[in-house]
Order: sequence, then C-alpha cells, then structure tokens
Amino acid sequence: MVGPSRKLSRRFVAAAIALGLTAPVAARAQVAPEAPEKISVGDWKLTPLAEVRVRGEVRHDPPDQGGLDLFGRFAPRVRNSATFSERARLGLGAERGGLRAQITLQDARALGVGVPSAAISPDRGPSALGAYEAYLELRRSGARPTWLRVGRQAVEWGEGRLLGKADFSPTGRSLDALRVHWTRGKVDVELLGALLESGAPLGAAFSDSVGPSRSGVQLAGASGTLTLHPLFVIDLFALARISRSGGFGLDGSRFSIARLSGETYTGALRVSGDGSGWSYGVEGAYQLGNAAGLGIGGSDVSAYAGAARLSKRFDQVLMSPKLGVGAAYASGDDGSGTYKQFDPILADPQRFHGQVDFLAWSNLAEVSARTEVVPWSDATFALEYRYAHLAQAQGDWIGSYLNAVGRSSPTPAFVTGTTATPVTPATTGETELGHELDAVLSVRPWAPFELRAGYSIFLMGAGAKAVLAAHARGTRLQDNSISPSSFTHYGFLQAAVALP
Repeated sequence: MVGPSRKLSRRFVAAAIALGLTAPVAARAQVAPEAPEKISVGDWKLTPLAEVRVRGEVRHDPPDQGGLDLFGRFAPRVRNSATFSERARLGLGAERGGLRAQITLQDARALGVGVPSAAISPDRGPSALGAYEAYLELRRSGARPTWLRVGRQAVEWGEGRLLGKADFSPTGRSLDALRVHWTRGKVDVELLGALLESGAPLGAAFSDSVGPSRSGVQLAGASGTLTLHPLFVIDLFALARISRSGGFGLDGSRFSIARLSGETYTGALRVSGDGSGWSYGVEGAYQLGNAAGLGIGGSDVSAYAGAARLSKRFDQVLMSPKLGVGAAYASGDDGSGTYKQFDPILADPQRFHGQVDFLAWSNLAEVSARTEVVPWSDATFALEYRYAHLAQAQGDWIGSYLNAVGRSSPTPAFVTGTTATPVTPATTGETELGHELDAVLSVRPWAPFELRAGYSIFLMGAGAKAVLAAHARGTRLQDNSISPSSFTHYGFLQAAVALP
C-alpha cells in the first residue's frame, strides 16, 4: 500500500513535468506578433514614415573652396573645413483601393565652416524646411501596376546617372512632376514632366508682377525598360530640358552658363543585369541642342558620355568578398565653336565618381577598382581606387553637385599682396586630375539603425594643380606664383535611423 506522502510526491512530479512541457508553449503564445507596417483606419491603410540622419564632415585643403572664383572674386584660402548636417523626415502614406497619397515633411540644415557648394541650394540658404514629398497616385491592382502620380516626388531612372534622388546630399532631391508609368509583360514605359524652376513674374495674385520675364526651367522625359532576363535588362532614356532660368546657381563657369538658357536633348541606352553574384551595367548617352547663353545666337551643343561597371560577389568565400571594376568618360569643351561638355542633368552625387565630391560625369575620363567584404554580420567594408583625367584641359572641372571646381584657362585676376592684379597665365594643357582612394565602413546593429564612416585621400595630378594654381588655391611663393597642395583629405561619420 502506498502512503499518502508518496502519492503526493508522485502528483507533484507529474505536475512539474506538465508545467515544464507547457511553459515554452505559453511563453511563445505571449510573445507579441510583429507590428504591421500599415495601420487600418476604416477603409484606409496608413503607412507612417520617420527618418533622422546626422552627419559630420571634415576636409583638408578642399580644391573647390577659397581663392579666386570664376567671376574673379577672391576669398581667403581654405585649409580646413568642417560641416555638420542633419535631416529629419516625417511622413504619412494613405491608401484606399487604387488611390494613394503621400506627404513627407523634411527639415534639413547644414552648420559649420565651408558648406560644400550646392549641397543645399544657394537660394535656400544653409537650411530647408518644407515638403519633400506631396503627391497623389492612381494605380491599378497587381504586382507591377500601371500608375499615374502628380505632385512632389523623388525620381530615379536607371542607376541615377542622369536622373537620381541625390540621397547623400543634405536635402535629397525631389521634383514637382507628373509621371505616368505603364507596364505590360516584360515592358515598362514611363513619361515624365517636371518643373525645375518656376517662371516669372507670377502675377499680382502672387505679389510678383515686375522683373524680367522668364519661363523657368522644365524637364520632360520618356523611358522604356525591357526585362528579357535578370541578367539582361535594356533601358532607353530620352530627356529634354528647356531652360530660361533666373540664374540660380550661376557660378561663372561656361558649364553653368550653358545650362542657364537654351534647350538640351539627351538620349541614352543602358544594358544591365544582376544574378548569380554577377552585376554589370553599360550606359551611353548623347546630347544635342542649343546653349543660348554662350553668345549671340547661342552655341550648338554636341556632347557624349559612356560608363561601364562589372562586379562579382563570392558568397562561398570567407567574408563574402565582392570585386568590381569600372570606367567612365564624358566629353569636355575645348572652347571653340560647338559646345562639347556633357551635362549629366540631375545626377546623383557620391555614387559613381568617388566620395570627395569633386568629380562628375562631365569632362572626365576615369577608371576604378573596388572591393567589398563582410567582416562580421551586419557590417560591410569597402575600399575603392580611382584614377581620373579631364577629358579636355580647356573645359570646366565639375564637382559631383554640378558646381564648378575651376578651369586652368586664365582667370580674370590674380591676387598679389592685398590687391587683385589682372594677369594672363598660360594654359598648361595638363589633364591629369589624380588618384583617389576611398574607404567606408557600414554597421547595422539592428534593422532601423545604420552607422557609417568614410575616409578619402586624393593625390593631385598635374592637371588638378594647374586648375588650383589658376584660382590661387595654394601657398603664394616669393615670386607670387602659387604652389597648390599635393593632396586633399575628406572624412565623414554618419548615423541614421529610418522607420519602417
């Protein structure tokens, strides 16, 4: 006969085993499900958006600051500059059936010494507060729907070499545009009409009824994409920019004057693919039109550019290395007859021509090599080398924000002592810009948060030094000649949080 105490012990053991088996199930049942990205309110689905990004940048001997500008105005030499930028976006998307609306407010500002040209538009000052996105969209159902969108919106075609979002810049880029996107099978077609600069005067109702009449700047475009295979995608682009500008961003370069007034028509063909660890892209473009600001009757435009890249990721190798090579060419102007310098329209900065921000797809010949590894989970480290030349020594040296770094042709004045004395320095004909080495580390400890740090050094070639000497950016020697720096440094540290 089993005693009461022994029965009680058996019951206790059985209860403990049952509790142990059911506890994990109960614990799992109490874990909250992942929060949805869309919130249902009646028949509407709302999508909140929040993003905060802060970045500090430092530069040593920047080649595009201080000295003589292209108007002949002199500013003290800049040896070191530091800029702190912050950007916050708060948005809400609303969907109901085939109707969608998006409003995203943005506050962006840059503080410090030597704010990079065009990082925040000159007409906006060092800060900008307003709508980054504000559009309505009508779309059909389906995985690849046809849609129509009108209002302020970010636009990127292809890789962004001609039309991009410029996300690295303090403000990013969005356009006041009308877009129609049509899909059928393997084909995508898009039409675009955008207002880049409003005309003037607007009229008495807007308290603007005086001043010179101008129609502003408009951009129209069409693109077509044929996806035959993930490794074989064909893109066709056509862009027309009609300019009667009020002169915002005019920096005295022939490049900015050519953009001031006239018509520029650009056609481009791109072939690209991604798959099995391979990624490549080949793109060519040709421009024609008329640059009315370059003289009486204007100047005909005839320019061209090409770019290619190829990379391969080895996922089965330690740290999953990715190796890549690239090359790019864009014609420059020689100062005679037809204007030949290629204009990349609204290209993305920092993505294609290095981190230092003073190379662009204009008057450029370059080759590059890149390696990227995953040193640990949620982190990447990339190292890139680039060798660059000017396509034409007489053309403008253009930075990634499409601001002019300078040119080696004679400047209107040369500073000796405390006065500006007219001189005529000889053009050297040198085209070598130099060697750039970029390193960047990106760490994402959890999905919404990213920390990124980058460092670059650029070793100046003979062509770069000729431009800097012509603009009095360097050390003045006893004979009043200018000795430019042999290199420039750039570094940044950025933290960003984005939801969802």
